Amino acid sequence: MRGDSTERKVALVFTGHDLSEGTAEILASLKNNQIKGSFFLTGDYLRTPGFKPYVRQMLNDGHRVSGHSDKHLLVSDWGSRDVLLVKRDSFVADLKANLTALESVGVDSGNLSYYIPSYEWYNSETVDWAKAVGLNSVNYTPGIRTAADYTYPEMGRRYLSSTEIIDNLWSYEARFGLNGFLILIHMGTDDRRKDKLYHHLDDIISILKGKGYKLVDVPDLLK
Repeated sequence: MRGDSTERKVALVFTGHDLSEGTAEILASLKNNQIKGSFFLTGDYLRTPGFKPYVRQMLNDGHRVSGHSDKHLLVSDWGSRDVLLVKRDSFVADLKANLTALESVGVDSGNLSYYIPSYEWYNSETVDWAKAVGLNSVNYTPGIRTAADYTYPEMGRRYLSSTEIIDNLWSYEARFGLNGFLILIHMGTDDRRKDKLYHHLDDIISILKGKGYKLVDVPDLLK
């Protein structure tokens, strides 16, 4: 969940499953700022015809592309991580199907070391199961709230506006720093959220650079 806390490096990570309306804007922002991102995609995302041009651009632009499960499985109960909802065989089959989907778009699965579990939800057993397939489970760094960009007003108190998320990011940075952080932003969110965090990506990148952070991909951050 974090790289070297003594190095002023961060990684921008993006997950994709069934929504992708912000991907073109994200890719343009990364290209304009000459930085590499890390994209974690489900098999369903990779098989969606309308998303294939985005995947090609991710690869052509030199970004890291890896897995996020095949069918976006919920592996354990929201109330208790230890209450598994899938068996090992089903989990492994899903993960291998995700790797097959990645290979179908030109990703060499043999060079992949990291994946983000679906829903960013896992436990010690699923981490071990993934490791047996050759994948280390990674997740966004706790403390900041960028991953809450999927929320929308109808969720009530769970909803966080982009202003609240960004204010939290910079207040946390001022107090503790972001060395080694994995900063997650979703490429697509529910239509009920009109306030998309990815619209602010240029500003986030600019401020991070201004504060002296080097933006790298996940393998570089965690090596």
